[in-house]
Amino acid sequence: MYRLNIIFLLTALLFQACHSKPPTGAVYSEWSFQCRSTGEYFYEEQGQLKTGKQPANDQFLWVTEANAGRTVKIRNKASGHYLAMDASGKVISVAADNLPDSNLVWDLQGFNFRAMANCSWYSLNNKAGGTDRFLTQEGQGISLSATDRNKNFAAHWTMVREKGSGLPFHIYPDSVVDASYTGWRVATATSPTSITSNYHGPKTWTLQKDISQFPQFSAPNNTMLVALYNMALEEMQLNLRSDSTFATGALWPDTWTRDVVYSIYFAFSWIHKDISKKTLQKQTLQKIKEALQDTGTGGSWPISTDRVVWALAAWEYYLSTGDSNWLAEAYENLSNTARKDLHMAFDSTIGLFRGEACSMDWRTHTYPNWFSNENIGESFSSGTNALHLFCYDFLQKAGAMLGKPTTELELWADTHGKIKKGLNTYLWDQQKGLYAAYLYPAFLGYPASDRVDIMSNGLCALLGAADPEQVKSIVNKYPLYPYGGAVLYPSIPDDFAYHNKSVWVVWQTPLLYAARQTGNLSVVSHLLQSQIRQGALFLTHKENMTYDTGSDENTALNSDRQLWSVAAYIGMVYRILFGMELTATGLSFAPAIPKELVDGPLHLKNFRYRNASLDITVSGSGSSIAELTLNGKAQQLPYQLPADARGHYEINITMSDKQAAAGAMNLVQAGPGKDWSPVEPTTTREQDGISWQPAAGLQYRVIGPGITEKADAGFSLQNRPNGFYSVVAIDDKGFQSDLSRPIPVSSYTSSIEAEEGSPATYLADTARGFSGKGYIRDFAARPATVRFSINLPEAGKYAFSLKGANGRGPHDVYCYIRSAFMDGKDIGSFILEASGSWNTWTRSNLLIIQDLPAGAHTLELRLNPEQKGFDNNMSFTRNYNNDAYIDRLEVIRL
Repeated sequence: MYRLNIIFLLTALLFQACHSKPPTGAVYSEWSFQCRSTGEYFYEEQGQLKTGKQPANDQFLWVTEANAGRTVKIRNKASGHYLAMDASGKVISVAADNLPDSNLVWDLQGFNFRAMANCSWYSLNNKAGGTDRFLTQEGQGISLSATDRNKNFAAHWTMVREKGSGLPFHIYPDSVVDASYTGWRVATATSPTSITSNYHGPKTWTLQKDISQFPQFSAPNNTMLVALYNMALEEMQLNLRSDSTFATGALWPDTWTRDVVYSIYFAFSWIHKDISKKTLQKQTLQKIKEALQDTGTGGSWPISTDRVVWALAAWEYYLSTGDSNWLAEAYENLSNTARKDLHMAFDSTIGLFRGEACSMDWRTHTYPNWFSNENIGESFSSGTNALHLFCYDFLQKAGAMLGKPTTELELWADTHGKIKKGLNTYLWDQQKGLYAAYLYPAFLGYPASDRVDIMSNGLCALLGAADPEQVKSIVNKYPLYPYGGAVLYPSIPDDFAYHNKSVWVVWQTPLLYAARQTGNLSVVSHLLQSQIRQGALFLTHKENMTYDTGSDENTALNSDRQLWSVAAYIGMVYRILFGMELTATGLSFAPAIPKELVDGPLHLKNFRYRNASLDITVSGSGSSIAELTLNGKAQQLPYQLPADARGHYEINITMSDKQAAAGAMNLVQAGPGKDWSPVEPTTTREQDGISWQPAAGLQYRVIGPGITEKADAGFSLQNRPNGFYSVVAIDDKGFQSDLSRPIPVSSYTSSIEAEEGSPATYLADTARGFSGKGYIRDFAARPATVRFSINLPEAGKYAFSLKGANGRGPHDVYCYIRSAFMDGKDIGSFILEASGSWNTWTRSNLLIIQDLPAGAHTLELRLNPEQKGFDNNMSFTRNYNNDAYIDRLEVIRL
């Protein structure tokens, strides 16, 4: 295979030099360029550059050829001419020998954090044309214009891979060849401790740190696999902080709960036990113990509630060590966490927890454009609920082992059952065979988003939400791009690349584990290739990459040696290639070895499991074990090494690929016309209804209380029931937009000033933008008495929200939280996002009461009335800020 590899690489280099068609069997890509401003594509016609609505033929297709550094030459497929700038500065398409070489060279520039909203689009700058001139659509033509590329969308281009080899890259035993958007790029593992890559110009990684204390992986016929494992071990060590806990990555020196928890779960609890335990303890609040929610959207918890992911690492650490004292410590933490979340974030109507999509914090762009941070906190993520589900599974198992009272165990079991039922009743899409990404808030009637996300589906498959047939469906049907599984499908077209239009190794790892469990080698192979490619070409285990070009540039943020990407690779070796899985009773084995990707044998030496030391060899390929021997003696299958095993063991596993087919895989393409959903409609409230500007080729539906109706460009609200109405656009592929901003219809609304029913001692008026005479200053250090007197004209269903300002933050852990009491009865809690400005007035979440009598009522805000800390935000044990200005209460009849 090495000889074939060398021959292929020489052929590839010759192809680059001669600019001929790619050799048979080579990877190649053909691209179109779509203008962000117009949605049109440029093409060549007899040397002239023109634009059209869609790439109709080969005149629209372009091949990029690698040049020095990151620059490229761009050749038209139909004519063989090159995109160029002539002597007068005009953009043309010509034969290569008609102009100096410099006039043919282009720099494809993406964007970064400073221009975050532009990430995923590219600008094209001709090297001979000056640094301030960019390829721009003007009318029906193309020019090089001096323009501000950060602001001029006519100079922004989406690169769309229209044609090419099945995948745009190929994995060889010691190398990766990539038909990149910047031409062919190659990475080669010259040894198990060194990799060279020209993806960003010639660079080399060479192992520097001592990693001999960790399990040693070797594969004589797969140098790249081993080199990337050694790189991951080194990067794990580079991510150790001076306080002996894990840092999150090169750009993220702090310790973050979700990042370290996934990392500890994937691999680190197996090989870095002490650091894992100390890190988990660091991510625990004291007084009372509970899991720490990271800084994030709108001030963190309870807008985000995925801190329960802590349970994954806590259980995995116990399985790895058998430490019963740790189990008791983890149970205390998570039982307090669960009780607080049950009070604050659980919706008993549907049996699900509110909260942001797991891992996608600080990113309102994952949701509809109109979503506030409070709206995110009112929505229901399938992935976050899968984590809550696992937390209650942990509490049941650990509680039983620790001899906890029956009443506690029954509470955990009952909640577990409600979450599982809620997930499968409200979020499972039978037609797609996948879980929806999230439910919209209760005030909209809990409709499901049309999007799916890879982390949520992987977690639901892995953590017990899905039954075996559902797990197979998820693995077989989840959309995978050539470069890996995108975070959202379909993509949000008008937003940037980070938690959209991107691939994250960490978020596709649960799906990889589920694919191994179902024996789907097609999906296993594809996700492994995605992981190998990025590590080899980028020379580090990156945070993410673009979903359409596979680049580690042009996403909003992207750290080297991202902790959970590092752990994902190490975990892939242990859990996929060697098939190891920890249980309460022992260590089991079920490798998944794609024949086309991995050429055995594979060896893992000095792997420590509790009191045992293991040397493991895997030979052959497939997803079923033909034979397993322990110290030379054949074992009955399936085999599990007992948890109380002691001493040294040699385990030899021989795989078989004869029992099952590789499995189905849903490979889809990225970009406009392929995976972009329609943009959510912009609606206007007219006197008698809703209007919007229809777009060609789209259908529209209005969704409201109990209705889903087709509409063209307007919808009458006359004689419609009270409630909220949104519009959704649907394209010819069946992709749906996000719901438009909801428009309320109500027979009664009211606004009540906070100062009218509250003591004057809390009144203030120095901020800007309030209504009435002032506002009430309600700070945790001096909680205000905030009361609203309400007089309702008729009995019925009502919704209540606050308007206020939370100047803490922005983001961080300073969400404002208060319990709300109607006529002395607890009706839930209000939250106000941390905006960072006391002059920014936002609306809280909506609290809904189904049957409220007509007449006089009193609504009062209280801080921690139960004296259990349920209203404490995540800043409680440090600089406690749980503060807001309360301007008024808004009442709407539903």
